[in-house]
Amino acid sequence: MVKKCIIPIILLLIPLVNGYVNWVYETDLNTVCEMAKAENKLVLLYVYDEWTENADRILEDSKVSEYINSHFYAMKLYKFTSKAICEAYGIEKAPTVVFLDAYGEEIGRIEGFSNAEDFYNEMKETIEAKEFREKLRDEAYEALTNADSLYAKGKYRGSKEQYNIALNKFKQLGEKEKEEYCKSKISDADLKIQLDLLRYGLIIFVAVVAFFALIYYISAKK
Repeated sequence: MVKKCIIPIILLLIPLVNGYVNWVYETDLNTVCEMAKAENKLVLLYVYDEWTENADRILEDSKVSEYINSHFYAMKLYKFTSKAICEAYGIEKAPTVVFLDAYGEEIGRIEGFSNAEDFYNEMKETIEAKEFREKLRDEAYEALTNADSLYAKGKYRGSKEQYNIALNKFKQLGEKEKEEYCKSKISDADLKIQLDLLRYGLIIFVAVVAFFALIYYISAKK
C-alpha cells in the first residue's frame, strides 16, 4: 500500500526537477531567425550525437529549460546530418551549444558542458553580456546623434561633451571606425571653440578701441 502511494508522488515530483525544451522542428535557420526576430528572441543551436545523453539531461533541467524557452528559439541538430550549419559556425564536436542573435550572428557558445548549474550560469552570462552591449551601443549612438545635432547648430561645447561620451562607449564596444569619427569631431569642435574665442576677443577688442576713440574724439572737440 505504501509503495503504491509513493510511486505516484515520485511521478508528480519529476516535472519539478526536470523540464522540457520547446525544440523548433523547422530545419531552415533563416526561417528560425525570422521567427526569433518577430518575438524579440535569440536562437540556440544544440548539436548532439549518440554520446551526448548527459548533455540532454542538463538541457532538461527545469531552470535551464525554462530559461531557454523564455529567451530562445532552440534547434536540436544531429551532428552528422547538419553538416552545413556545423561548417558555417565551425562546430566540430558534440555536445556544443551556439547562441545566435536574430540575424544569425554568433554571440557565444558552450562546448562539452558537464552540469546544469555551470551551463545555466554560463548561458545567462552570455545573454547578459549581449544585453549590456546592446544597451551600451544604444547609449553610444544616442550620444553621437545628440553630438552631431549640437555641432550642426553651432553649439560646439555641448557637442564636444556628447562626442566624448560617445567615444568612451565606442571604445568599450571596440568600434574603431566610430572612435576615429568621434575623435575627429572633438578636434573640429575644439578648433571651432578656439575660433569663437578669437572672434569674441576681436569683437571685444574692437569695441574697446572704438570706445576709447570716441572718448578721445569727444575730449578733442572740447
